[in-house]
Amino acid sequence: MAASVALAAFVPAIATPRQVTFSDAVREHQDEVYGVALRITGDRDSALDVTSSTFLKAYRAFDRYDPSRPVRFWLLRIATNEAISHARRRGREMRRRADEDAAGMLPDPALAPDALSIAREDQARIRAAVAALPELYRVVVVLRYFNELLRGRALLRRALEATG
Repeated sequence: MAASVALAAFVPAIATPRQVTFSDAVREHQDEVYGVALRITGDRDSALDVTSSTFLKAYRAFDRYDPSRPVRFWLLRIATNEAISHARRRGREMRRRADEDAAGMLPDPALAPDALSIAREDQARIRAAVAALPELYRVVVVLRYFNELLRGRALLRRALEATG
């Protein structure tokens, strides 16, 4: 009898999902959201911008959030999408400015001309291989240290082997 009373008192506490407030979600996941943004953008200022826009979007859509699902994954998906969009915008902007910037750049005198040429070729080859990956796998390659995902790395390796 005492066991059934104790069990009855214990079961409702488990069955009732904890209500997550927006401030709880921010407090609990802001570092993780920033980490994802930093890994995708590669820049601290950009990661801060992405983190801010992630939580702004999450705040605006919080009434549509399904509380039966973990808020962590919802926030990380928003952060990933925001970081990808930010990186694309930044990439387009950098390509537009590339000609102006290249005109003012001087080569590093410590590097020999052939070493500089090889380094540029390697960087271009890696950039092209990453760009050739489907978007899903590009994100996985960027996030591999965070999530330990390996499928994107294998595809990148094959793409590099095919171009080399």
